Amino acid sequence: MPADHEPVSPREVSEFLTEVLRLSRSGLPDDPAERLAFFERKADLLTRIAEGDGSDEARAVARAAREQLARVRAGQPPQSAQDRPRAWGA
Repeated sequence: MPADHEPVSPREVSEFLTEVLRLSRSGLPDDPAERLAFFERKADLLTRIAEGDGSDEARAVARAAREQLARVRAGQPPQSAQDRPRAWGA
């Protein structure tokens, strides 16, 4: 693992999942800075997990999180149209 990245602690994962649960109930923050901070945290955490894990699946998840962050930074929705879940029967 690169020297500038610390291993992910169980506490970090727990705190992030608590935040995800809260946001799943309330929705993403209206404040663009808060929304950006969430996606930066997500991308950082998943990238660090992938660096420690090394599996193709972990790297793919981290790459998707970084792409999502790039969309948010560009002022686009976090999900591209192709990433959005489709309605049942669609």
